[in-house]
Amino acid sequence: MLTTRLVTPADLSQTPTLAALQQVPVDLDERAYLFPQGKPLTRLVLHPDGRHIRVDAVFAFNATRTPPRLFTLELDDARHLAKTLVDAVYLARTQHAITETMRVTIEVLANGYRLQIGEQDTGLGLYLGTASIWRVCQALLRAIDSIAPVESN
Repeated sequence: MLTTRLVTPADLSQTPTLAALQQVPVDLDERAYLFPQGKPLTRLVLHPDGRHIRVDAVFAFNATRTPPRLFTLELDDARHLAKTLVDAVYLARTQHAITETMRVTIEVLANGYRLQIGEQDTGLGLYLGTASIWRVCQALLRAIDSIAPVESN
């Protein structure tokens, strides 16, 4: 028997927000690591929200309860970082994405890439395998597009 139930305001409060639905997950390979935490990563999740993109990590293990939030990018910084990532992969050489609010170095290594986020001594070192870097580039561009879509011709 089919029954119909009306939606109440209490039901709507449990509905996920649009921002929660706009997640861009990126599966990483077994060569993804985060330092100084010293943890392998299985996935990155980009959360476009307003004019920012939050980047969270999913760890293979997390007994120390490290918070998942790695960093947050402003929209213009995210665009600059996406272009710099693609340049680093295509040109196969170290690139720098530096603005007033962001400092990222992308190093090309023998087995992948290292993103140094922030200062050398106090920042994060995110190691990504060669197979994962393209997925990270595409996810970042998808997140940017969901915030500020470009009109088609």
